[in-house]
Amino acid sequence: MLVVVVVLSVAELTSRRFKDFTGGHSLISTFVTEAILLVGVYLVIDEIIQRRETRRWSDVMSLGIRALSTRADAPAEIVRRAVDELVALDRADAPPGGSVDYRELVSGRADELADWLLAEPARARRFAEEARQSASRLEDAIIRWGPTLIEDPDSIELVNLLPDIVDSARAAADTIAPTGATRVSTDTDRQLFRESVLEILKNADEFDRRVSRLPRDR
Repeated sequence: MLVVVVVLSVAELTSRRFKDFTGGHSLISTFVTEAILLVGVYLVIDEIIQRRETRRWSDVMSLGIRALSTRADAPAEIVRRAVDELVALDRADAPPGGSVDYRELVSGRADELADWLLAEPARARRFAEEARQSASRLEDAIIRWGPTLIEDPDSIELVNLLPDIVDSARAAADTIAPTGATRVSTDTDRQLFRESVLEILKNADEFDRRVSRLPRDR
């Protein structure tokens, strides 16, 4: 559109034939001028609308990612808190930057963590209840925000990590406090608990890592 306006302006200034034509056909000249202005106004308005919609979409995506981030980290935080209590790890005394490797701790002490939880039925029930609640809240957030976020290529990989966290949180809870049982009774149960809590931590860490790499306007 800008090119058309420039071309017509130059023609008006430099071409006698064009000037004579527009002077002798004022109605056509007026029509062309008004058409150009109308198209120009339309393009400007369309650009404003497009930018507003882009900002609105970005705001929605940002809100969805923040909501999912909070819910996605909740099961991992329950595991971390249990590990802290097990080893009496004061976060204030953690290495600089808070770089406690919970996955390494759990990998080496998963059986001990299960036994410690089961040593007190109330503690086992509390862990299981919190894990189930966090799984349900994350699942609700996925249902609410997932259909929106999967429209964005950068966000779909984030959403794909979350169902595994939900399943693993429930599996850990069911292993520690299943209906009608009070303790982990088999090697299979212990292995399931180990795999579940490690899966929670791994996917939560990966979710945080990918969120940190998203554009800052998210």
